[in-house]
Amino acid sequence: DLKAWQLAHSLSLEVGILAKTFPHEEKYRLTDQMIRSVRSAPANIAEGFRRFHYNDKLVFYERAVTSLDELDNHFSEALGNKYITEETNLKFIRKIKEVSFLTTKMMCNIKKSRDNDNSSRRLISSLRLNSSCKLNPSRRLTQP
Repeated sequence: DLKAWQLAHSLSLEVGILAKTFPHEEKYRLTDQMIRSVRSAPANIAEGFRRFHYNDKLVFYERAVTSLDELDNHFSEALGNKYITEETNLKFIRKIKEVSFLTTKMMCNIKKSRDNDNSSRRLISSLRLNSSCKLNPSRRLTQP
């Protein structure tokens, strides 16, 4: 399993437990938004991992990172409303940043692989083109 997915999954479970301590009136507001954004991260990492094409992988990993950014914002809201302590906020923000960092690192590696493959394809294509464009000096053009 991917380390990023493992940490995102663990974070999802921990946020689920924390969200149960929020006031009842937040059940369909902040709590729901936090649960949706935190669950989105491991789901998108898993889906991106199973994709074959580089750009498909990048789309899902980017979604995971933006969901983590959204979760970061929800923690700011929870802290501002005094639903969590500064210590709890920092603990979760560290975990969010770690998953985001690992996912972004995977994205960078995929971009490098994609760009290297594209460079190789262009080189092979240009070699084919050059080999098929040999001029035959003995061939003469005739007019119709």
